[in-house]
Amino acid sequence: MGSRIRFTKASQVFEAYPELSEMVVEPAKEMAPDAYALELQQGETPLSAIAYFAHVLPKRETVWWGMNCVAGLDQAKTEHDRQVLQLSETWVREGDEDARSAVHAAAEAAKKDSASVWIGLAAGWSGGSISPNQDQRVDMPDDLTAKAVNTAVLIALGTVEPDKRDDALKSCLSAGLSFAEGGTMPVVTIGTSSSPFS
Repeated sequence: MGSRIRFTKASQVFEAYPELSEMVVEPAKEMAPDAYALELQQGETPLSAIAYFAHVLPKRETVWWGMNCVAGLDQAKTEHDRQVLQLSETWVREGDEDARSAVHAAAEAAKKDSASVWIGLAAGWSGGSISPNQDQRVDMPDDLTAKAVNTAVLIALGTVEPDKRDDALKSCLSAGLSFAEGGTMPVVTIGTSSSPFS
């Protein structure tokens, strides 16, 4: 399978998502999106690579990447967190409105303080209406999924011991870049991962 990245140039990501430049420095020269993610990770603000990379893939792939980072890094999951991750995985695999609505409802009903719940929000915000009124549809902003995945991964990284966070960040981004190239999602930490995109 070919690349899953939706863009051919790093600058196109900022053109598609203008608000991204408020969180991430735009590239000084033209380069491929995956190369820019690595440059950010090796720069002065390595966490900005997560925010940037969350915008590079299509929404289902972004949620799958974020979900695998959270599953691998955050060991403090509750039963509800595990349920939301399971619903998120169902949405990634099936991609239909019923699955999106189910994970959205479960995530919205939870406290917004865990990485898993933010993965659920990322899946839930991938479509549908932002308005609670059925008669007044307002489409979800296109960047909400990426922003929620970024939040989830940052929360998960925060659960890692400080001296291991750099390695955790590298593992998470490395898995995402490998997945973006068209392979199955590598394991972010010890365990196994099966991909609906394999």
